[in-house]
Amino acid sequence: MKLGGEVQIVKQSLAGGRSGVSQHLKELEFRLKHKRLEKRSVEDIKTYVLLKKAETNSISNSPKYNNQCHYECSYQPVDIKLYELSDVYCNIECSSFVSGDIKSVYIEEFPYISCQDANYKSGFLVRHDTKSAYIKNIRKNSVRAFKRALFLGGNGSFNFYHWMIEIAPKLLVLTDEALTQRAVNTIIVSECVQKNDNYQWVLQQCLKHLHDIEIVYAQPKEVLFVEHLYFVNTFNQTIYNYHNFLDDYRTSTIFNKEVVIDLRHRLSNATLHSPKQRLDSNSHKKIFILRNEDAVSSYNKRSYNQDEVFSFFKKEGFVGVYPDKLSLIEQITMFQEASFIVGPSGAAWSNLLFAQEGTKAISWLPEQLKYFDTYCSLANILGVDMHYLQYQVKCGKVHGSYRLDLQQLIDLYQQIQ
Repeated sequence: MKLGGEVQIVKQSLAGGRSGVSQHLKELEFRLKHKRLEKRSVEDIKTYVLLKKAETNSISNSPKYNNQCHYECSYQPVDIKLYELSDVYCNIECSSFVSGDIKSVYIEEFPYISCQDANYKSGFLVRHDTKSAYIKNIRKNSVRAFKRALFLGGNGSFNFYHWMIEIAPKLLVLTDEALTQRAVNTIIVSECVQKNDNYQWVLQQCLKHLHDIEIVYAQPKEVLFVEHLYFVNTFNQTIYNYHNFLDDYRTSTIFNKEVVIDLRHRLSNATLHSPKQRLDSNSHKKIFILRNEDAVSSYNKRSYNQDEVFSFFKKEGFVGVYPDKLSLIEQITMFQEASFIVGPSGAAWSNLLFAQEGTKAISWLPEQLKYFDTYCSLANILGVDMHYLQYQVKCGKVHGSYRLDLQQLIDLYQQIQ
């Protein structure tokens, strides 16, 4: 072997050694900042009262491509339970609860996706597998303590969809009697609800049937300790994240249709008794959902050729709207009156909750999430005719930028309009 070849081998060996040492140091640093716990499931908790029994099967469906619904799955909605835990730590942005001795963590898992395919990392839960979980080290002298409280937080509590569809509706299944029997008059909610007028409005509407309740707001990084903690399991739920993207379609969103309809009626009726806000409804029969790039994180940019795409639909009579710049009352009114809705997938589609039966809709998804069934399943419940296109991201990352094929979109639009 020539000397140059030997030098190259030595360099590769040194580089590999440095990489191994670097990885080892990172792992040591991780273990200094985090604690390993036994992973358990919320389903293991035996102290609960049944609030609503799931009696009939529901249907989830994969997105409709090429004007066809490819797959449908029947699933049993989960029973709605009010759980009780004693002496636990929690974080408002996490659907997991840590035992008082900090030896185990109860994770609320999606019922129809295996734990090895799911990723529930959020809040102070930073990693897990099927047997163990890591949390950020808890400093007991800096936690905020409560005697007795209802926990109204969880994974994605800062997100419009998770807040309005998954978390806030839990209040609808509670009664004054259920809370009074347990001496609960405090509800812990994310601080972002206090800061966002739309989130706050949803909270107030879902609370109207409950009385003598104190709302306490928790900061995102705050660790809470509750001697007697109560929470309702998540009966409207989309799997939070994946470890591995699915190769075939499986139900990844569940809804309790009865509660969905109850929420729709409650929020829609509330708009009838609210001060009317300026919205030219005559020009909003066809709406195009615009992404506000200034309002999203760098992780979730998903920039695309929006101007080019919207230019076509504007000529077709569509009005471009930024839902996050409107009050929720305006959003509800707009989706109620829309006959056709077009736009990229995102939390704004939560407003399908208010769309009328027969409304048409078009959206699009990255190929890694081609089976993402949240909004198409919600559309199916409400009788909205929703269609999809797929696209490829430029950098390979699911939330990366992309270029939508305008001609494909035009062809789909002309087929279904």
